Amino acid sequence: MFKRFGPPALVTLLVVATGIAFAVTEHLKLEPPTIRSTRVTRLFSPTCNCGTSKARVTFSLRRNEQVTLSIIGPQGGEVRQLLGGVDRPSGPLHSIWNGRDNTGRLVPDGKYRVSVYLADERLRTTLPNVIQLDTKAPDISSVSVSSHTLSPDGDHRSDAVHISYRVNEGARMLLFVDDKLAEKTRFRSARSGKFDWQGKVGGRVLRGWHNLTLKAVDLAGNESLATEPVPVRIRILKLSPGRIRVAAGKKFTLAISTDRKLVRWLFSGRTGLTSGRSLLLRAPSTAGRYRVTVRSGLYQAGALVIVR
Repeated sequence: MFKRFGPPALVTLLVVATGIAFAVTEHLKLEPPTIRSTRVTRLFSPTCNCGTSKARVTFSLRRNEQVTLSIIGPQGGEVRQLLGGVDRPSGPLHSIWNGRDNTGRLVPDGKYRVSVYLADERLRTTLPNVIQLDTKAPDISSVSVSSHTLSPDGDHRSDAVHISYRVNEGARMLLFVDDKLAEKTRFRSARSGKFDWQGKVGGRVLRGWHNLTLKAVDLAGNESLATEPVPVRIRILKLSPGRIRVAAGKKFTLAISTDRKLVRWLFSGRTGLTSGRSLLLRAPSTAGRYRVTVRSGLYQAGALVIVR
């Protein structure tokens, strides 16, 4: 009897079992995941005292769960438990890691992962997102400037100073003028670069001698030490001396400091152009106080002439 009906019955049972297993598998595929909308900080520095000093872990629970959330170190063991068997409702879950272990000590630089255990489902999973902890600041070298004098007067001659540098990793460069932040570059992945500075701080053109220093900030937020100061002089237009006494009808000379080829002068109703480094004028025949004005593009300088 078994020999007659056994093999067909066995085949039928196998087909039915396979169908049930397939149906269960397909049902599990259709069931939405318990953890979804995962977002994890990719790179941070717990020592930077900046906006990237903490790693943020965010995901959404499909149903109410008892959650244990841990940080797993590069060697595979737990270094910090962020949540320990906490009942959490369905919806978003947020947690923050400050880069320290369960004893409060700062952990070494490296790659870390997030482990999630859901007690109700008896499900343990490691999120695919990697957290890179980086506390090493960039190192700047080979800082140089194209000139120690610039003249931002709009004549396209020495209107900016070109600052070149090398850094050991991709970074954003910060330019400080007399210890005040003047410029920020965009983040650059290249290890060498340059940028221009047109002599301004806060939109105002400076004059005279100033010290330039650079700092570098990497993607994690680590900031380098400042470079050695580089002195730079900002020269636009200047007349010297700024005050001069001269006898009536006598000639006098004023020195002009500018890099423009031509400047326009105005004195006692007269005007003209000069291309030299000095301005030779004759004093009026009437005693009094007069003003010499020299214009260079958008800028002007003056000197007081006292005629005796």
